[in-house]
Amino acid sequence: MSLKLAKMSRVVEELRKLDSEMQLQTVLAFLIIANKNDQGTTVTVKEVGELLGVTSASASRNVAALTKFSRHRKAGHDLVYTHENPEFRVEKFISLTEKGKALVTRIENILE
Repeated sequence: MSLKLAKMSRVVEELRKLDSEMQLQTVLAFLIIANKNDQGTTVTVKEVGELLGVTSASASRNVAALTKFSRHRKAGHDLVYTHENPEFRVEKFISLTEKGKALVTRIENILE
C-alpha cells in the first residue's frame, strides 16, 4: 500500500471511531464545513447542499447528523453547531465545535 493510501486509510479509521456507519455524504459535508471555517468564511446548510449536489433536505439531514442532536433527538456527533442568520432567519450558518476542530487537527496531522 502506498503512503498516500495508508494515510487515507488512517483518516477513514479516525472517522470510524466516531461512527462506523457514517455515510460518505456526511463525511463530505463535514469536510466542506471544515474547509469553509478554515478559510474564515461561514457556510450555510443550503451552500453545503449545493456543493454536495443534493437537495436542501438531504443537506439538512447530513448537517443534523454532525450536530449534538441529530434527527429525532438522537445523539449526534457534536462536530458542528448551527445558528440562525440574524438577517435572514430561515438561513442557518454552520460552525465547527471544539470537538470538530480537534477532529480536523487529527486529520491534518495524519495527512502531513
